[in-house]
Amino acid sequence: MEALARRNGFMQRLPRKIPILSFVLALVALAAETALSLERVAAVIGLAAGLSYSKQALHQRLGPRLELFLGQVATALFKQISLPVQDQGWFKNFQRVLLHDSTVEALPDHLASAFPGPANGRKRHYAALKLQFICDLLHSQVLHLSLSGFTRNDQAASPDILQLVQAGDLVIRDLGYFILKVLEQISLKGAFFLSRYRHGVSACDAQTGQPLDLPSQLRPGQSFDQQILLGAERVPMRLVACPLPEAVANERRRKARASDRRSTPSKDKLYLLGWNIFVTNVPSGVWPLNVLRPIYRLRWRIEIIFKAWKSHLRLRELNCRTADLLRLSIMTKLLFCIAVYRLCDALEMLGQTDRHVSLLRLARILGQCACWFAATCLGISMAQWLEWHLRHHLFYETRKDRKNFYELFTEKRPRLT
Repeated sequence: MEALARRNGFMQRLPRKIPILSFVLALVALAAETALSLERVAAVIGLAAGLSYSKQALHQRLGPRLELFLGQVATALFKQISLPVQDQGWFKNFQRVLLHDSTVEALPDHLASAFPGPANGRKRHYAALKLQFICDLLHSQVLHLSLSGFTRNDQAASPDILQLVQAGDLVIRDLGYFILKVLEQISLKGAFFLSRYRHGVSACDAQTGQPLDLPSQLRPGQSFDQQILLGAERVPMRLVACPLPEAVANERRRKARASDRRSTPSKDKLYLLGWNIFVTNVPSGVWPLNVLRPIYRLRWRIEIIFKAWKSHLRLRELNCRTADLLRLSIMTKLLFCIAVYRLCDALEMLGQTDRHVSLLRLARILGQCACWFAATCLGISMAQWLEWHLRHHLFYETRKDRKNFYELFTEKRPRLT
């Protein structure tokens, strides 16, 4: 913890009062709670350290360095212990399987300067938070977390993967991250990728170099698997197209026509919607064409992770009073979210082969056990945790300008004459 804090400048000297480990343990203990006020966070940090800690002192520590530090803590939390992989199946030729995706959460408008949201042509300023998330599917490790406004779209975040990818890795992402230069860099690093094909990107035959008319190459009911050169950069890769059932294809075409009423999709685009079209640099000897679709469906795991975090682990319940409090709130809650994500795979490894652990159900169970989780992190009993709460948060504040219920109820009023 101290090494991480020094590396990004969050801790520049030895702490005179609050040890860095106590600081982090308190945040992990608070991560499962609903509301994270500055006063509440400071009180629990003081409890973890066995000292008093004011909200003013905590306020001075808020800022980008704290966000960076907590992001590094979240990614390093379980990195030193890698879960064993019993059966890698179609992934046995890869060192890691990296999933990259993002999720967006609407924010109050007063945070628009720090987290700009989507523009709609009006003068009103919207705010939205975008969380970029990269995990290793094989070893249940979180490799990257970053916060930004909505205006930093997935294409702008696409090169983020290049700082993490290593030789032998496999990267699976959706079309939002499709940039040919990034795919080329992944290949040059000795890594692999799987992505959907973006309609409109030119393709050439890998042997002749002649343009490839994809609609004319795809015949109804037949699959297609060929080496191509994609885009103006002529990046070598493999293009695989698998036909879809007619009902699924027609539904795709209906949505394409309804998505933009100002322009009608071209005839070629509507025809190509009848296929699942993928691009990859994984050889056909490793992946036959019929396995690409079920492998790509594993990308849905990251959507389940986001749903578990938002629906059951209170990632949506953020302190939005200021941008710094928002950063503290979401980075703290992510510590709990990542712990639950990791625990799910650990339980799966320990469990029976005929019964599998549901991440959503585990998140719902642990989301209801915030008090137990906090007491465990702080190394105290549930009775001690309850006693501390009652002692510090049970009573009305002493105020001269307002009387509480019991003061009004027991107040002696003068008799009317």
